[in-house]
Amino acid sequence: MTALHTAVHEIARRRPDVIAVETTAGERTTYAELLARADRMAAGLRARGVTEGRVVVCSGLANDASYLAFLLGLCANGAAYVPLLADFDAAAVDRALRMTGPVLWVGPDNHHRAGVTLPRVDLADLENPGTAAAPAAAGRALAPGTFRMLWTSGSTKAPKLVTWRQEPFVRERRRWIAHIEATERDAFFCRHTLDVAHATDLHAFAALLAGARLVLADPAAEPATLLAQLAATGATYTSMLPNHYEDLIAAARQRPGTDLSRLRRPMCGGAYASPALIATAADVLGIHIRHIYGSTEFGLALGNMADEVQTVGGMHEVAGVRARLEPLAGYDRDDLGHLVLTSDCTSDGYLDDDEANAATFRGPDFRTGDVARRLADGSLRLLGRVTDLVLTTDGPLAAPHLDELIARHCPVAESVSLAADTDTLGNRVLVVLRAAPGTSDDDAVGAVDKLLDAHGLTGAVLAFDRIPRTVVGKADRALLRRRHLPAPTSS
Repeated sequence: MTALHTAVHEIARRRPDVIAVETTAGERTTYAELLARADRMAAGLRARGVTEGRVVVCSGLANDASYLAFLLGLCANGAAYVPLLADFDAAAVDRALRMTGPVLWVGPDNHHRAGVTLPRVDLADLENPGTAAAPAAAGRALAPGTFRMLWTSGSTKAPKLVTWRQEPFVRERRRWIAHIEATERDAFFCRHTLDVAHATDLHAFAALLAGARLVLADPAAEPATLLAQLAATGATYTSMLPNHYEDLIAAARQRPGTDLSRLRRPMCGGAYASPALIATAADVLGIHIRHIYGSTEFGLALGNMADEVQTVGGMHEVAGVRARLEPLAGYDRDDLGHLVLTSDCTSDGYLDDDEANAATFRGPDFRTGDVARRLADGSLRLLGRVTDLVLTTDGPLAAPHLDELIARHCPVAESVSLAADTDTLGNRVLVVLRAAPGTSDDDAVGAVDKLLDAHGLTGAVLAFDRIPRTVVGKADRALLRRRHLPAPTSS
């Protein structure tokens, strides 16, 4: 057995009859049952040539215990998996297969691309090794211990693949579990697809390595349903995107009185949750959202678990993580700069991308690409991406903070601000918005134009009925940039 499978196996040995995974549809799986299924999956995978260092792609798998048993079975074999995201087109699938050299495709037949000769198996059939066909060709061999490759983004259609080995991943998860003070009595509520790190790292493996209960919801469920399930399941931990919390707030206003008092650790990415959202969640949902920060490449780096309304203040480093700020070009301040992190348990970097690895991983340093401010108490407040920084009359401002100003002063339901100049610190922006209910697009655009002018900013303001999102629910900033910010032309 290998690191991750061994760690969960030890918990199953101590707590065999405790519920490990439950779904909001009513399926319940104990730790003993989960490991038994994982062992059957491991045997089924071996019978199909999935042994140490080999790669499996998966697509169309449901959010349930079988998916987790499949992942643990892969870990037991020392193999790795690559999820094909739901919005991958044929070209993206072909690119993924060329990059990873898999020996097997796991998932339903309607997800198996026409013309792909890679052998396919339904997830349920993996628990029956006797149904296996002859082992496939050898495929690509990965470094020992590699257990997954996850995409950094689903929005560009050419995302990078981040590789993790089991042993550093388990150490990194245990540090995070200690930081958030999770125990065997907790329940983690996951409304994300298990294809992405947000689900596996912040929910699934955090819960299983803590010996806690994992609750898997339907990612497509209505906000009112998710709100009721959060309360009914007794969830104590969750992590959601800002728009997910906004949806819950809207649902709670339609159905007041939902009791979320047991939700002691609701979390949200530190660069994205605005003070207005934090305050509204406290007022309407009765919860104190905790700021957290991390990445698919590095793991979780920062967090603030204080039980308070976190409209101000920053985050502290997780044990074992060190953070420093590098000055911004042309704007030299000790308390503001590029965030650089170091840790002894991170990913192995990007698969077959020497250029990206050289730019991001420099010796022990991980260059996050984000800007942060060091506060008086030593904590860090994330401002956003380096490429999203704009120069106002009061100094540099990150695009997410411009969106906070817009939310505070303009009749806008949602806005996404982008720096027009990503190579230099300039004052040109693109703002895409949805007008507030009862406000015309012209009035919303006019209000934002005035706010930009007051801060020395210039650029285009566009109103839409709907803002496009990535597969994980974030505003699709790359798509907005491609569509509405023309590429620079050479003179």
